[in-house]
Amino acid sequence: MQDAFWANTPIQSVVDGLLHASGKESDSEKARHRVFIAVHLCVGVAALAFLPLVILLSGQLDPTLSTTLSLVPLWMLAPLVSVAYLSKTGKLGNAFLLTATLTATFIGWIAAMTGGLYSPHLIWLGVIPLEVALAGNSRIIKQALLICFAAIACLFGVQEGQLLSTLQITSSAQSFIGSMSIILAILYAGLLAVRIEHLHRFRVSSLSAKELHYRSLANTVSDMITRHDRSGDVTYASDASFSLLGMPPEALSGNNLFHQVHIPDRPAYLRALSDCMNQPADCNDPVTVELQVMRKVDPANAKEESAAAPSLLWVEMKCSPKRDDTGYIVGVIAVSRDISQRKKNQFAMEEARAEAEKANEGKIRFLANVTHELRTPLNTIIGFSEILCHPELSCDNEERNREYAELIHKGGNHLLQLVNSLLDMSRLESGNFEVNAQAFDLNDLVIGCSRMMQAEANRRGITLYSQCGNDLPDVNLDPRACRQIVLNLLSNALKFSDKGDQVCISVGRVRPSVKDNMTATELLMIKVSDTGIGIDKKDLPNVAQPFVQAESSLQRRFEGAGIGLSITRGLAELQHGSFHIKSDLGKGTTVTITLPVDMEKDTVKEATNSVATLKEHVGDGGEKAVAHNGTVSISGKKIA
Repeated sequence: MQDAFWANTPIQSVVDGLLHASGKESDSEKARHRVFIAVHLCVGVAALAFLPLVILLSGQLDPTLSTTLSLVPLWMLAPLVSVAYLSKTGKLGNAFLLTATLTATFIGWIAAMTGGLYSPHLIWLGVIPLEVALAGNSRIIKQALLICFAAIACLFGVQEGQLLSTLQITSSAQSFIGSMSIILAILYAGLLAVRIEHLHRFRVSSLSAKELHYRSLANTVSDMITRHDRSGDVTYASDASFSLLGMPPEALSGNNLFHQVHIPDRPAYLRALSDCMNQPADCNDPVTVELQVMRKVDPANAKEESAAAPSLLWVEMKCSPKRDDTGYIVGVIAVSRDISQRKKNQFAMEEARAEAEKANEGKIRFLANVTHELRTPLNTIIGFSEILCHPELSCDNEERNREYAELIHKGGNHLLQLVNSLLDMSRLESGNFEVNAQAFDLNDLVIGCSRMMQAEANRRGITLYSQCGNDLPDVNLDPRACRQIVLNLLSNALKFSDKGDQVCISVGRVRPSVKDNMTATELLMIKVSDTGIGIDKKDLPNVAQPFVQAESSLQRRFEGAGIGLSITRGLAELQHGSFHIKSDLGKGTTVTITLPVDMEKDTVKEATNSVATLKEHVGDGGEKAVAHNGTVSISGKKIA
């Protein structure tokens, strides 16, 4: 801050001693109080110094005029009254008004003696608003203008009422008074210029110091601070733009920051600035928005050419309105912070929550299905065994008792199968299910399974037939896993078919494709087709999930825990095979299992090619087929 012209002088000690406690609260207030006291003290001291000279010179004038002019320095002592008032109360505005009142009274008195409203000295009333303007308060300036008009009005009343006679001044006296007026005008103008220049230097210095302070703070923090005008353009950016966006602050000026915002997030960016600028006068709440911005990477520091491309990162921009002295919003101050790690953790938590909800749904589905499947055979076993425990209820009917025993036996077998399926499902999901490759004839296995399910097909009035290739080689697979695959597929096909429908199981080779370039691995296909009720397309992606049935309500028509297809898929994957299902509601379902001839010689590359071959042989698979053709293709974990 620039020092005043009286700095380090005895005047400064006197001025500081007259300061009120309220004038020491801030540097700006202290400087304004100092200037007021020092200037008014100088005027008062000058008046006392000129008093002997005025008296000496006025002795040569008319006695009446001499007396009048002798009072001029006494009037000039009035500023000392204002100094005393300010030192006592600390109210700078009222002190300026007191000075304005005394000065207006003095000028009015001089004008009344020298021509009234036609006095040339009346122009000095214009000095009063200039003096009061140094207070920096529009209210006080308006009150000073009212004081000037009041002085003119009083002068008009005095002149019209002839309450004070005009002095008859000679030409020499007029020359003297005019000279004194010019001298005082020059002195006042010089003093006013010094005060204005000092006040200007002080304000510029204060603004520079504050700007340097705030710039240092802005450049110290890791968050990027930007200032926006009413149009949203950036007028200032802190040095944190280097670390946040990889760009210098000057590169973000204008609308360049807008172009760094990810295109889908630009409306949110503009809306946040607009909402902040259109807040009511009594609201200063910050507006927060999360958006993605592009960060430039220095090609010299990028290890790969692709790494030099701009990367996206999440930032949180908090906008606060910037108001002027009248409360009008002239812009926005925004603080942008890198929240990429927080968003990453948030997405991870959302995924974990979704997985937890999915697991919870699976648990609920498991309890509902398994409880239903357990209750039916248990009720059969408990009910008929209780009858057998009381001979009086069975009436010693041997044939009926044998029927009860058969029902208990079927219920027990059903429970055993359910428990075995649950154990198999558990081992498959935990990765503890072991498969042992053995050489066997796949045709014989399929025909044997078909004969086992023939009785059930006959009972339900469903036609079951098989189609086996004659030139199929022996396979090196797990026969137990393959038998369970075939039985699960046939059982499902029969369960979801009605009387008069057909179920067909076929075994054959997979036709190789030229683009697959498969020469090392030969593939076989087990296909089970039915003309039953089919599956809706929206349910296809979930039918191979554990404990899921297309009709999952408690009032469903078909029994089962919903793990047959899931076990089938898992067993196929363990042998480097794939699972494919295609279905149309009301038309039937086709499930295709593709397996290598020798699972021990299969490779990841060959198994991946097999999936493509299967899709060509059976139809378009995968997620695309689900969306358009109602099919689902699921490949083994070791192939993906």
